[in-house]
Amino acid sequence: MKIINKTLLGLITASLLALASCTSTLTRVEKDSFSDILRDTVVTEKNINHPGNRDNGTVYPSSKVTTITNEMDLLNYEKEREYPNFIRFGLFEGVGLIGSSSSNKLGTGLFGVFPDYDKIGNEFRGEDSYLFAGGLYRVGIFEWRLRWFRDSPGWSIGTSMVEFILPNAKGEDMLFAVAPIYVRKRFFLRDKIPYITLTPSLGIGLYPSTYLNLSGSLDIGSIGGVNFRTYLGVAMGHNSKASPQIRNNDFTKEAQTSIFPYFGIGVSVLDFINKAEETEIEWKDHEHSSWDVGLVQFSMLMSAAKNSAFLDRESKEASTFKGMQMKVANASIALPFLNLNFFAGTSLVNFMVTGLDEYAIAVLPIRFGYWQVLIDDELSAEPSIEVGYYPSGYINLNNKVNLRISETLNIHFNFGYINCFDNSNLGDNIAMAYGNSLTFSNFYIGFGVSFMDRIFFPGELRYNR
Repeated sequence: MKIINKTLLGLITASLLALASCTSTLTRVEKDSFSDILRDTVVTEKNINHPGNRDNGTVYPSSKVTTITNEMDLLNYEKEREYPNFIRFGLFEGVGLIGSSSSNKLGTGLFGVFPDYDKIGNEFRGEDSYLFAGGLYRVGIFEWRLRWFRDSPGWSIGTSMVEFILPNAKGEDMLFAVAPIYVRKRFFLRDKIPYITLTPSLGIGLYPSTYLNLSGSLDIGSIGGVNFRTYLGVAMGHNSKASPQIRNNDFTKEAQTSIFPYFGIGVSVLDFINKAEETEIEWKDHEHSSWDVGLVQFSMLMSAAKNSAFLDRESKEASTFKGMQMKVANASIALPFLNLNFFAGTSLVNFMVTGLDEYAIAVLPIRFGYWQVLIDDELSAEPSIEVGYYPSGYINLNNKVNLRISETLNIHFNFGYINCFDNSNLGDNIAMAYGNSLTFSNFYIGFGVSFMDRIFFPGELRYNR
């Protein structure tokens, strides 16, 4: 487990930063050029009457002067149309693997994101009693349309920035690759949101592990960027002596070959799926299911805590802000009943600190609330109740007021009350890093900003179209 942490933490961080910077490549821009030619002819006639009397018996030349002018104007202009340029674009996918090993099981938990935090970072070589032996993880997922077999629908080719396949807790058996290549074929069992598909796939990783991953999955999603999947597959690969899994290993220095079947249950967040025909629909006409989808929401918190989390325990200095809150991969999905204002939501991680020794961490917490538009296209409020269950157990009553600055940037003001009643699953490693978190209850007020965060308004929801 130590090898896994040392090798992959930097790769995951770099992948998240790169993913946030490449969103502009997700749009295909088409331009139509037009030219209009305007032609006009102006005829001007002037009659000039000479002064004095004229002799009617004499023929005078005509005094009328005619001028003909031809005019032509050339007008050039362009119209741009923007379309999605991907079949799949995702931030993170986690899968808990069953049956990938009969011993040295890692115990990743459901979806691969609920491990025993007390074991992470130690010289942990696994236990035999866990149900979930390993995990499969992808960060920065991209897929594009593949026009095989006379443009047969459902084919795609893609990659991810990094992929990790862990059959067990032994670092030398872990397979991981930078930018593995995958070919997938989707069979749609349901072609309306949320989609249901059967998806066979073939994946090849080249470096630093060399492996082949054959699998099939039953996929449900995407709705609000959230997907659920079950996998059945087999992976086979090789780690050379030069690979980081072997080079940094404390237990073996020999090359390793791994072959293992697996059954997996997974979830992915900020993971969006398009059918092939949806890549021909302009972005402005796409259907949306959520009130809010975003990458990071960050707040500085004022609370009634005795000591600030930003100061030393012995410090007597007064501090306005006692803590902070950060949500990663947040989604608030509109519920299709009543007036559509009720929503259900979650985030990949919610990390909340109200003061020294007062913090809570939740993976995939469950949130219900009511979305209220205060000013069209600008201001909204979202009172909600959120329940965290692992590794911290808490109930958080909150109201957040959002001001949309742009399509990807918002600022917010929030206030609420949190009751953290269980921190027993945090483990010693988290306690050593952040201090022992006690059970606590506290009121708080916060101000913050949301990055790469899109707020939608009633006219943009698919239920109103």
